[in-house]
This record gives sequence, C-alpha cells and structure tokens, in this order.
Amino acid sequence: MMNKKKFEPSRYGKAGMLRTLTAAVLMIAMIAGLTVFVSSGEEAAQAAEKTALEEFIAGWGESYAGVMGVKDYTLDFNSFETGEDFSTIDELQEYWTVNNATADHITKIAESDGNKYLKFEPFSQMYLTDGLTDKYVFSFDMKLPQNQGFGAFFRSNGETNINPYFEDDQSGYSILGIGPAGIYVIPNEKSVKVYIKFYDEKKTSDQGGKYINNKSFSFKTKNSFTSDFGRVSIADYGTGAKIFVEGELVCTLEFSNLVSGYEELLTEYSYYSTVRVFDANGEEKKAVENALVCADTSVLAFGMRINEGYVDNVVISEYPEAVSKIELSGTPKTSYTVGEKFDAAGAALTVTYESGKTKKVALTEDMLEGFDTSAAGEKTVNIKYESFEQSLTVTVSEKAEEPTAAPTAEQVNTDDGKTSDKDKDDDSKKGSNTLPITIAIIAGAVVLCAAVAVAVIIAKKKKK
Repeated sequence: MMNKKKFEPSRYGKAGMLRTLTAAVLMIAMIAGLTVFVSSGEEAAQAAEKTALEEFIAGWGESYAGVMGVKDYTLDFNSFETGEDFSTIDELQEYWTVNNATADHITKIAESDGNKYLKFEPFSQMYLTDGLTDKYVFSFDMKLPQNQGFGAFFRSNGETNINPYFEDDQSGYSILGIGPAGIYVIPNEKSVKVYIKFYDEKKTSDQGGKYINNKSFSFKTKNSFTSDFGRVSIADYGTGAKIFVEGELVCTLEFSNLVSGYEELLTEYSYYSTVRVFDANGEEKKAVENALVCADTSVLAFGMRINEGYVDNVVISEYPEAVSKIELSGTPKTSYTVGEKFDAAGAALTVTYESGKTKKVALTEDMLEGFDTSAAGEKTVNIKYESFEQSLTVTVSEKAEEPTAAPTAEQVNTDDGKTSDKDKDDDSKKGSNTLPITIAIIAGAVVLCAAVAVAVIIAKKKKK
C-alpha cells in the first residue's frame, strides 16, 4: 500500500502563516483602495469635464416635446440646398417666421468646407412663431466677420408691428435696434454684448410717446466670433437667465417687479420692469429699471441690421416645470342627453407651477376619464393633467320623446268603415267642383220650359 505523505507546517510555524495571511489581506486592501481611488478619480475627472452650462441645467430634468414638436429641435441646415432662399423653405416656415426686408438682400443657405449654414443678409430677421413658456436652453453657433447689429433675441413678446427685429428703435444705437422689447445678445471680437430694452424717461419718441432705449453691458470671452463659429447658449429659467459661451458662464440676469403691461406695446402681456446684471464672478452691474422683458412668453429671434452674419446648429430644448396643482375654472357643461358629445365651452384648467406661475390650459376630451353618455345616469368624470386629477359630476338624461304629429290629409278609411278625413276632404272637393254644372243644368231647364210655354201660347192664338 502506498504511503501518504504527511502534511508538515512550513518552517516558519504558525506565526509565519499568520504573517503571510496578514500580508495577503493587506495586499487585497491596497488593491481595493487603489481601485476605489482610480474609480473616484475617474468620476472626478468626468465631473470636471462638465461645462458650467451642463452643471446649471443638471437638475432641470428631461427636455420634452414643446412648441417645436420634437424633444430637441435642431436646425443644422445640412439638408437644404446651397443658395436656397431660407424664407421659402417649408421646414422653416412650420415653426419660424422669416422675412427679407428687400429683394436686394436675400438670406440664403451657404456652404464652406463641406458644412452648410445660414447666411444672413442686411435687414433680415427670423423669429420663432410661438413663444416659449417653460424653462428652455436656446443654443446656436454664430460667426460675424463684421458685426453691426446682428445677434439673437429672447424674452420678446413677438410684436413686430412697431419695430421689426432689424429696425431702429430710436435708441441711439441705430444699427442695434432689434425689436421693441426683450434682451438682445450680440457676439463680437472676444466679447458678448447684452442689450436690455427699457423705457427711457428722459426722452420722448418722435411721436411724443415713451422712448425705447437700450442699456448695454459688455463681457469678455476667450473666443473670437469674427474668425470662427462660437457657440452661445441662453438658459432661461423664468425669473432670470444665464448666458454661456462654449459652455462657460458669461453673465447672469435676474428679473423682478412685474408690471401688467404697456399701452405703447399694444399687448396684454406682463413685463419684468427690473433686471439685475451680474458678471461671471457674481459681481453686480448697474440694474436696469423700466425694463421691457416679457414675463408671460419668450419669443426667440435672429435679427440683422447691417453687414452679414452666419448661424449654424440651432438647438432649442424646453424643460417642463413641475406642476403643484390644477383647478377647474369657468363653468363647464354638466348636463347631457344620451349620445351627446363632450362640450368644453366655458371651461378650462388653471395650472399652477411650483414657482407660483400659472397658465390656462384648454379642457379637452382626452383629459377626461369616465365621460360616457351612452346611458342615462349620474357619472363621475376624472380630469387628468400630468399626475394630477380633479373630479366632475355629470348628469346624463334620456332624450325627450318626439311630440305626436297632428292627423294629416293622407289618412285612409279604417277597417270599421268610418270615413277618413281624406275621404271627407275628397267628397267636399267633388261637391265644390259639380256645383257650377248643376246650376247650369237647372238654368238651362228653366229656359227650355219657358220657351215651350211661349210656343204653346202662340199656337193657341193662331187657332182662334
């Protein structure tokens, strides 16, 4: 039988085994620690790679299908034909209003180094037809070889019947008069200028009314917009906005002091009348009073006064603000008959957001759960908007019976031999038709009898 070799401890004994085990444990711990260190270092590096813009909007949630109809509306112009007049492009007209002031200056699709972009000619404008009401980021690439009044607009009310986006507003900056209200951002050579519209109480317009002026602020940037495209982003959060260049903060604008509107602007919009301006370091500049910053909507625009400018990669992302409650407003119809369709006349939803902002939302049938008029009875209808519900009681009644119609002349004899109304009517008609004939026959008989009598008398006289 084979002898088995007996296991013998190492020459270091039990103490040596313990030291070996301890060393192994320490080695594992060091490797684990190194892994954690490397992992945390990678996470820190990734966090450091985030731009100031990304950090700022990190808590905004997901962008959603807003006025543009898609999650992130992107306009990069590569799908268009070079030289095409952008005011005739159907895809643009679906969301934007585009104007060339004269036939001499047509803004077209241009191309350079295989990239297509929009080339603005003098006196042209392009603005979003519908204003935005939620938080949003408005980003675009812009290049301006010579800039005399070309930039991007936000917080306008969209009113252009006073001064279009490319026209003078009597501000003294005749080449920068873009729109009657809002904030105008103009990139330049290693700087960004921000113009805030306001009513200047020291002056009057040519028509004797309030004078629209601009307060301007200039902020330095690392990028030159005259030699190459630079990316500008406007993050508008409702009560303020931050402006970024290549993802880095340039300035912050804070809005306050609501006013109910201005007669001169012919609108019912509310406006923020105070704008506080801060640079990237948080240092406050001079505040703007009597400001014309629309509070209810934000129309976005590009406007050109003189020279030319290039725009590419336009992206607009909207972010829904959290709803705090909904309320049914107006007097909705609550009484229906069987088979009747939903009637929303006189009813709407008032939606209140966490910021306190409210807006009216039309009440539509697709918001309703439990609305059914197929049978009579009292129904509880749930109105749903996002995660909120509100109930409404609706009463459905049977249709009223049709009133019995009066007997007509078309009735016929009944089975019991009684004469119908129709027969009586026919008999009366027959009688009325034969009466003249009867009279004529009687008259003729009388005449005939008279003639016979006369003839008999004459014959008797002759015999005598």
